[in-house]
Amino acid sequence: MDNKYKFWLGGFTEGEGSLSISIVKFNKAPHGILLQPEFNVAQHYNGITILKSFKVLFNNKGQLHKKSGSDKVWVYSLKGIKNLNELIIPFFLSFVVPYSSKYCEKEFNKYLFILNKLKEKSKYEKNEFISIIKLIYNLNPQGKGNKRKRTLAEILSIIEEKKY
Repeated sequence: MDNKYKFWLGGFTEGEGSLSISIVKFNKAPHGILLQPEFNVAQHYNGITILKSFKVLFNNKGQLHKKSGSDKVWVYSLKGIKNLNELIIPFFLSFVVPYSSKYCEKEFNKYLFILNKLKEKSKYEKNEFISIIKLIYNLNPQGKGNKRKRTLAEILSIIEEKKY
């Protein structure tokens, strides 16, 4: 895949993509919560070829699936700390962030900081884990997709209720 097309995909990501960190209740996790970094890009099924290009770009990793609640919108998603650090972040640094208004350097650097915290180790002391979750809740506070399923207070309650 040539750089011209990668730049085009970078522009497409600017409009249709997102970086996020899902916070999922998971009883088997040490604190009852699982943190899942993720890259998504969505498109009407007429443009599914574009989504397949992302899969090719990222070494055939990731998933193509219908968007929840819509038969006509498809999503390419790639999850996991390793995948984001090795594939997505280099792509963003070269083809998205330098030309982006959506991924301003300040917010992108917050995301990188959190991702690096998650990469450092797999188990955290409770207070350390809570501080990471608070950082996630403060990530991109003005973004249109910043409404989470559970409030910060609900997440903290789940962590407090977890038996250690």
